[in-house]
Amino acid sequence: MRVLITGTMQGLGLELTKEGLKRGHSIVAAQLKYNDAINELLEKYPDNLHVEIMDVTDNGSVTSAAASVEGRFGAIDGIINNAAILLETKFDTSDQIADMPLDVFERTMDVNITGVVRVCKAFMPLAYKGGDDRFVINITSEGAKLHGGGIIIYPAYTVSKYALNMYTQILRNYVAEKSLGFRVWMVHPGRMHTVMGAENAQIQPLETAENLWDIIERKKPVEHHDVPFINYKGEYMLDL
Repeated sequence: MRVLITGTMQGLGLELTKEGLKRGHSIVAAQLKYNDAINELLEKYPDNLHVEIMDVTDNGSVTSAAASVEGRFGAIDGIINNAAILLETKFDTSDQIADMPLDVFERTMDVNITGVVRVCKAFMPLAYKGGDDRFVINITSEGAKLHGGGIIIYPAYTVSKYALNMYTQILRNYVAEKSLGFRVWMVHPGRMHTVMGAENAQIQPLETAENLWDIIERKKPVEHHDVPFINYKGEYMLDL
C-alpha cells in the first residue's frame, strides 16, 4: 500500500511510519522538517519512504506536497491524519470559559481540524485513484465522545476532536453514498507515552501503531458501524 501519514516527526506518527515500512508498505511521511529519526529511516528504507516537508496549516504547502506525491506515485491507497497539537494542561485552574486564550483555541482548530480538511481536500483525489482496499483514518480522542459528564479540561483540544469526528462522519457518509469503496474510521489511539499525551500516559505508541496496521491489513477484524468511532484495538467507542 501507498500510505500518507501526517505528523511523523515523533510519537504515534513516527511509530506508524516505522511499522508500515517494516511491513513492506510505501510510506509518504509528511512533517514540518527533517529530523534525525526520519533521516535514519530514509537510510534504512530508501525505496519505500518518501518524505514531504508539509505544514498542515498552510494551503500552499499541502497542495504542493500533493502534487509532489502525485508525481512520484500517481495515486495513494490510504491517508492517516495524525498531525495534531495539544497546547493545554489538565492542571490549568483558570476559568475555562471567561479566560479562554483565543490564540490557543484558534491555533488548535487550525491544526487539528482545518489541517485535516486541507489534507483531505488535496490528497483524496489521489486516493480516489488508489487500489481496491483504500482507507482514511483520522486520529481523534476518547474526549470526543459526547456525554453528560464533567469534561472541562483541554477545552480547545476536545472541541477540535469533536469537530474532527463530525468531519470524519461526513467523509464516511459521502464515500459510502458514492460507493467509492473506502474504509473510514475515527480512532481513539489510547493514552500514549508521547510528548502530547504525557499527562495521561498508559501505553507506548508502538502498541497503537501495531494494532492500527493490523486493522488496515485486515488482520484484526472490525465490526461495521454507521458511526465509525473505534479505539486502536478496533473496539467500538460508543459501547465503551
